[in-house]
Amino acid sequence: MIDLLTQFWVSAVMREALIPALLIALVTASMSVMVMAHRLSFLTVGVSHASLAGLGFAVTLALPLLPTATIFAVLIALLLALMPKKKGISEDAGTGMLFAGSMALGIVLISNAASSEVDLFGLLFGNILTISSAELNWLYLLSALILLALFLAARAWWSIAFDAVTADASGLPVSSLKLLLYGMVGLTVILCVKLAGIVLTAGLMILPAACAWIWGRSLFSLWLLSVIFSLAGTLLGLIWSYAYEWPSGATVVLTLCLFFMISWCSNWLKCKLV
Repeated sequence: MIDLLTQFWVSAVMREALIPALLIALVTASMSVMVMAHRLSFLTVGVSHASLAGLGFAVTLALPLLPTATIFAVLIALLLALMPKKKGISEDAGTGMLFAGSMALGIVLISNAASSEVDLFGLLFGNILTISSAELNWLYLLSALILLALFLAARAWWSIAFDAVTADASGLPVSSLKLLLYGMVGLTVILCVKLAGIVLTAGLMILPAACAWIWGRSLFSLWLLSVIFSLAGTLLGLIWSYAYEWPSGATVVLTLCLFFMISWCSNWLKCKLV
């Protein structure tokens, strides 16, 4: 085990990937609590898959991948927030329609690009080991924006999640705060693309808080536990991916799934024994 950790740290590629991966883990764990509290799990799936259209436009028009996908993901998230909930168009239905249509458009656009222009496997399943300096700078910018929004609005988002009527009566701008939350979900989705890809992004944005929800109750305890699970899962997942030559994003998500199963089983046994 010591030899494995030494080899992992000596590897220049893994060392360079470690800081951005842990940063992504910190930010997604923090947003994960709000995603769970506001029941936006399906939204994260829809926005992440819909962002493929943005990546398709970037490839087709030779635009920067992550900035173009960011704009598209935020627009999709805001469109879902503003979509009228009348005439049978629920949020789930709207998410499903945009998810399917945008992903279909992205597949068509990417299929017309030369295979040398795009790493389709990396887009779909992530590859933090290939992150460029420009992509790293973009991740730092997105992380700063998301963490700032969380610092300023986390308490208000928490209040709205459990009693929007009281929050509105107390003077909170509920509609504006919800729009901001949806926009931050869009930004966080793009933050995850390099680590987990479009397909597995939802795992990073749901599993940390799902693990924490079993043990924590207050906003701070949920956030702290979510961050601990996320950082530990990311670090352990990267070490396993290095040891067994598995895809890094998939291994991280599998590790978080393992943490959830252990947490759930431990809590179940605790309840049985009490």
